[in-house]
Amino acid sequence: MNDTLSVLVVSPEVAPLAQTGGLAEVAGTLPLALNELGCRVAVAMPAYHQVMQNRTDLEVAARDIPVRVGDLYLTAQVLQAELAPGVPLFLVQRDEYFDRSGIYGGYQGDYFDNPERFIFFSRAIPAMCPGVGFVPDVILANDWESGLVMVMLDLGALPRTAGVFSIHNQGYLGLVPAERRHIIGIPDRYYGIDGLEYFGQMSLLKAGIMYSQAVTTVSPTYAQEIQTPEGGQGLDGAMRAVNWKLRGILNGVDYHVWNPAADPHIAAQYSIDDLAGKALCKQSLLEEMGLAHLKDAPIIGMVTRLTSQKGFNLVAEASEDIFKAGAGLIVLGAGEPWHEDQLKKLKELYPDRVAMRIGYDPPLAHQIIAGCDMLLMPSMYEPCGLAQMYALKYGAIPLVRAVGGLNDTIRDPGDGTPATGFKFGSFQARALARAVRRAVEVFGQPETWKEMMVAGMKEDFSWGRSAREYLSVFEWAIDRRRSR
Repeated sequence: MNDTLSVLVVSPEVAPLAQTGGLAEVAGTLPLALNELGCRVAVAMPAYHQVMQNRTDLEVAARDIPVRVGDLYLTAQVLQAELAPGVPLFLVQRDEYFDRSGIYGGYQGDYFDNPERFIFFSRAIPAMCPGVGFVPDVILANDWESGLVMVMLDLGALPRTAGVFSIHNQGYLGLVPAERRHIIGIPDRYYGIDGLEYFGQMSLLKAGIMYSQAVTTVSPTYAQEIQTPEGGQGLDGAMRAVNWKLRGILNGVDYHVWNPAADPHIAAQYSIDDLAGKALCKQSLLEEMGLAHLKDAPIIGMVTRLTSQKGFNLVAEASEDIFKAGAGLIVLGAGEPWHEDQLKKLKELYPDRVAMRIGYDPPLAHQIIAGCDMLLMPSMYEPCGLAQMYALKYGAIPLVRAVGGLNDTIRDPGDGTPATGFKFGSFQARALARAVRRAVEVFGQPETWKEMMVAGMKEDFSWGRSAREYLSVFEWAIDRRRSR
């Protein structure tokens, strides 16, 4: 392995500093795995209000970095700290863009100027690298918020730096209306159908796809799905055109954080060699959530964003069948008001079967995954998914729709042995209900259930293997960049 390879990971969110979903987990843990493989790695993100409030170790790394957004000639300041020992963290600061209560928006929805905010961020990245003394061999840019970095490299910024673009969710296109395209500030040749144009608008996600040396996405199955009309979000033609440089690499799990044998958030620690603590975690969770009377019932957990993508409408529609099968349901999540209302109505209809918590509560997420018997993920689409991998390690049997990374990480009894979970295919309530009935039937067979639990706990989705796959992509992309 090339121990001199230098990598800059660019992301709009990085755990544990600022997070809305799985992207932050990847941006916070992949750099550590690359560092362990001998790479020089740094991470760059915006200097959000919440990050500035929570870090007291920030130092100025560079001042007055010139950044153009449309007709505005602005400057950025870059602050520096460490994400982890040996992994520098660079924060791009411009207070009118990033000193806000939310990352992407607030209760009124997304910020209107999100395109300007992340165009500024993307254009600042190659401009800052010489100033902070970190000119990388490769930039790994993540999702639409950093897609324009790939265009800046194509325009000649950092001539020896390769660009790799990672798609975590193709549903977020980063659209700029045609009448505002001047804010992007790149030559007209980039705005055509082979460039940023997307049905009359401009897509910053497409910018990353078209102008990078390589494209990655977060599971092999999702890499295939985004090349289809059903899964491509209108970009399936573009994805088929670049499939020669597209690679699906499963996200990894940080088992320092997600490990039932050392988890400080759960009622009792346990392991594959001593499962006694699992029952104590279930008992504690049920007492905490007011469902202690369901101690012998199969408990289904959900830790999810309450959005249409995550399939909560299927749960509501199949609820009568789920509860007739004898299951209880515990849900932690927040999201679209309509789905939050659905969850509240479900609790009103089945008060002795449903417990819920609206919001984002990491300790409770650990407690639900440790205490439930099954973890339900009925997603319309799921690029990778991390919760099902956490659940496996905690002996909670995943019950998932066979899409994206859910399909790649779970083995159904029908897939051969050893089975680690249950899958269903159609995005329909009746398909979900059938899968629940299958799972509840096996729950009634303690020896078979334990075999599935143990098979799941033996799975290893740590970052090492995935990080090595990224390294091979980086080296290939560098060869492409430098042989132009």
